[in-house]
Formats: sequence, structure tokens, C-alpha cells
Amino acid sequence: MRAIAVKKFKDAPEIMDLPRPVVQAGEILVKVGAASVNPYDFKIADGALDGVMPHVFPLILGVDAAGVVEGVGANVTRFKVGDGVYGQFLHPPVGTGTFCDYTVVPEGIGVGKIPRGIYTAAASSVPTAGMTARQALDELGLTKGQTILILGAAGGVGSFATQLASIGGIHAIVGSRGANRDFLRRLGAREFFDTSTGHLLEELKFAHPGGVDGILDLMNRGPAFEANLVALREGGIVGSTIGAVDVDALAARKIRGVNVNLHPKPELLERLSKELGAGRLRTAVELQVPFAEALNAFESIRAGTTRGKTVLLL
Repeated sequence: MRAIAVKKFKDAPEIMDLPRPVVQAGEILVKVGAASVNPYDFKIADGALDGVMPHVFPLILGVDAAGVVEGVGANVTRFKVGDGVYGQFLHPPVGTGTFCDYTVVPEGIGVGKIPRGIYTAAASSVPTAGMTARQALDELGLTKGQTILILGAAGGVGSFATQLASIGGIHAIVGSRGANRDFLRRLGAREFFDTSTGHLLEELKFAHPGGVDGILDLMNRGPAFEANLVALREGGIVGSTIGAVDVDALAARKIRGVNVNLHPKPELLERLSKELGAGRLRTAVELQVPFAEALNAFESIRAGTTRGKTVLLL
């Protein structure tokens, strides 16, 4: 089968011809129709999970996919052959990824049936970014009527977080490059601030002199992360998806902090499925790339500079 893989950590991805996987007990075999690309895919290929989970090589990239069940192992109860499924397929051993024609996945992780009316390419864009956004908002714990500043809002996680905050009645304030204004407004952003002007914090202070209730920073570390905390009210909460929060140091300043580490599970995906099926949550696929052209599209995705989601079509 076709697969995009690396022979060892930090190698450049290649298109390879690899054996089709064999389904085992408790697993489903999925014919992949589309796989979305996350910046984290390349961190995994560079060894981000080395020592945390076992790996196999060649290491097939990709964790998100949507497709059709073509086989089920013994004791599988949630799915049957012919079901359309989507989800985050990351499981040990790392390297049995989704940038390939066929993949296997345990039925008990963050995989579910594709909601009615959602196409395969759109479904593949949801799992990691959508579940991360949903879990982040859960952990921040903001409620209807409160304010949240989302930094890096135009990316995969940010585009879902903006929508989910709006759906929940949270006043979504977003920071991104000016070119993304209309895109984020369509996703439910109530206020937009251009991060490229150099005046973000001054403008936020003028608009919200008492500070916002929460910040979800999807892009900044170190001094840049620290500087943005002036936009937060005393007793507010800040979350990071890239490990930028020093929880104890912030607590000493009466700021609550949380590092969001995704724990994918069927229940979390099902909450997104309900919003998708009801038409309240939109997918944000900005680019669809034929599998044969995937390697050419990886550079900007790896840099994290793309808008919305990029999907590989198989």
C-alpha cells in the first residue's frame, strides 16, 4: 500500500510501498479516504514520543483520518464492516499512522462514526484539533457570558476553539494576522485584534480595561507568553497547548494556569459529532491535497503557518 513514512527519526518523509496491516483482536481495519495534517505529526517523526511509547519503522506519519471499516477483529462491538469512521488513531506502537491507504486502530480510543451529512475530507479535519479545543475549553472552565482571548486562533485548534466558545455563549476575542479577520468572524469571533500591528496589548487594554476572564494561547512560549498575561484579569485563567504554563509560578501571582494535554476518547469525539451533526460546528478545511502531492505541502504545515486545516486525499 502507499504510505508516507520516515525510516528513522528526523528523516525527510518519503512516499513508500509498505505492507497492508493485519487487523488484530479489538481493532478495526480502516480504508483511509482522507487524513488531515497536524504540526504535531512532524514532531512525532522527529522523536517527540521517543521513550514515551514504543515505535515501529518505517514510521508512517499521521494521526487523524476518516474512512470506511473494511475489517474487524475479535471482540469488536462498536463498529461493523462498512461503517464510516473518523478519529485520532494514535496508539502504540507509534508509526502505524494514517498517511496511508489502510490503517488499524483499537476501537476503544478516540474514534467514532462520521456524523450524518459530513463528508470524509471534512471529518478527517476534526479529531485532534477539535478534541484539543474541546478539552482546553473544558479545563479553562469558562461559562456563558465570560470572555476568552484566543491567540493563534486561525490554526486548526484555534478555529475549533473559537467556534466552541461561541456555541457555549463565551465571548470569543481572537488574535491573529489581519488577513484572517473575515475567516475568524465567520467562525463566531466577537472581537478581532491584528497581532501583526505590534499594538495588541494596548488595544486589548483599551477594549477590556479590567482584563479578560481567560486566555487560550496556542502559539507563544517564554517572554511572549508572559507578556500577554497583562490582558488577563486578576484571578483569571490561562491555558497553553504547547506546555508554556508554569502553574506554580502563576499561582503565586493569583493566576490559574493549565497545560492542555489531549486525552482522546470516544466520549470527547461524540460531543463534537453532536455539534457537527446539528450544523452548529463547521469544519475549517482550507486546503485539500492529492496524496501524490503531499510532500510539497508539508513545509508550511510543519512551520505552523497555515490557516484552518490541510487534508490529504487518498
